[in-house]
Amino acid sequence: MSFGVEIWLLKSFSWTLALRYLNPLRTFVSIITLLSLLGVAFGVMVLVVVLSVHSGFERTLKEIMLGFAPHVRIESNYNQGIVDYSEMEETFQQEVGVIGAYSLVEGYVLLDAEGWRRPASFRGINTESDAQIESLTELLDLEAYPESQADMGLDEYAVVSRQLAESLQLKIGDKIRFIASSNLESVMEVYHISQQDRAWEYYHEQTEPFEQLVGTMFAVGEDREHVTIANLEQAFSLLKPLIPGDGKKGGAMREEERALMDEIVYGILDFPNSKDDVAWIYEKGTRAKIQARIKKLKNLDLEEADNNAFRSIEEFVLPKELTVYGVYADTKRAQGPNAFVPLHIAQELKGLGGVVEAIGLKIEDPFDAESAAHHLRQKLGPEWQARSWMSTHAQQFELMQTEKVMMSFALSFITVLSAFSIMAVMYTVTVQKRQEIGVMKALGARPIQIVNVFLYQGLIVGVLGAILGLGLGLFAIEFREGIVGAMRAVGIDPYPAQFHGMSTIPAQVIPEYLAIIAIVAVILCLIAALIPALFAAFRDPAKSLRNL
Repeated sequence: MSFGVEIWLLKSFSWTLALRYLNPLRTFVSIITLLSLLGVAFGVMVLVVVLSVHSGFERTLKEIMLGFAPHVRIESNYNQGIVDYSEMEETFQQEVGVIGAYSLVEGYVLLDAEGWRRPASFRGINTESDAQIESLTELLDLEAYPESQADMGLDEYAVVSRQLAESLQLKIGDKIRFIASSNLESVMEVYHISQQDRAWEYYHEQTEPFEQLVGTMFAVGEDREHVTIANLEQAFSLLKPLIPGDGKKGGAMREEERALMDEIVYGILDFPNSKDDVAWIYEKGTRAKIQARIKKLKNLDLEEADNNAFRSIEEFVLPKELTVYGVYADTKRAQGPNAFVPLHIAQELKGLGGVVEAIGLKIEDPFDAESAAHHLRQKLGPEWQARSWMSTHAQQFELMQTEKVMMSFALSFITVLSAFSIMAVMYTVTVQKRQEIGVMKALGARPIQIVNVFLYQGLIVGVLGAILGLGLGLFAIEFREGIVGAMRAVGIDPYPAQFHGMSTIPAQVIPEYLAIIAIVAVILCLIAALIPALFAAFRDPAKSLRNL
């Protein structure tokens, strides 16, 4: 401390009294004040540690995600596949800032491994893309699976996620079968065809009233039969929900497999000889023709109908048996595809033939992906969609940001409680020192000088608490592994590796966060000291001196 500052402190009785009141050897209240300082330091330390660890955790998750997610994803706006994907890869490879372009196919399968069956997601990648293989290689979990490899080539290999490997107890070299989910669509089509042929059995609520109505609604004459408009409307309303193409129960039926009821509506009832405002006129024998159709429908050979329906399946995708070639490290917080497979196998599993779903780009600066995507959208036009990894995973990042804000908000109450403690201590000091304050005001001390006495106390506590808290926080971050190891030794694991998928605790110290935490702590202490200071400064000195 320079000589000039010492002289200023001696002349400033506000500073002198502030330091005197903080002397822990003088009163019990001063000791409590210093304990409040430790409360401020503890609050600052906790905020520093939590925000730094959370920032490091967020950064690590983004690094993991960027290893398996394309930085920019380009696909058709009309859900059409990309046929000339090899040419598109070469074209995008020439873009400024792009260091890799590769084809993508994604989907879901039923996975069969050692008797375990579960749904799984997969991503087909162009194994000839060096950029994609390099990114996947960087993600391999070589610590737990040292034999892992990523360069699958065109062989029937798969790189699976650590979450999948652990859940199914897979090892390098194990065989797993991928059963295509596209087969389900074929089965559902068969179901709809069979459902159509069984219309009389399934939809008796419509068909039985219709049969009864046919027997009564025709007025039979010598050479013609007629039906009133009201009866026709009732007949149409009963059968219309069952007609293929009407978007209801029969809406998924194929055009070439129309049911007999379709013939009744569009082949008979919809074609009268003549009609007027009251009734429709049909040729003689129309009722008998419809009843014959109904009889044929009721006596349909359902077993033969089912066989015909299954014969209509054009193709089943046979299960693909792949060998586990590698295991990559994903986490429950940043889950990637359950498996990476060569592109041609993914195309077979999805029944895409020679097309792909999207083109993935890897760019030099992943955090500039949004501007790169915007540039590509303008260049490609409205037929194409370009999305950055930020927009694709926006909800996940918003969740992490919300977690950080909520943790900061909750933990900041430690500092707030310390500030309230300081306020209580300062108010106690003003009550104990009211006579001393009255003497100083009687001798000419201005109210601002009295206020400064307590503000300086709050400033000293806030600054020292913030500095001590920052030091303790940085110390805890530096030796976080040892601290957590000691906690795990006594049965407390605040950071389970099984959930986060990280063997070490990540941390990133952001200077801006440290500055904000320290400044807020000092401001809270000043506010806590200001309120009792105002009470002391504007109290009537005469009342304070009566007890002398």
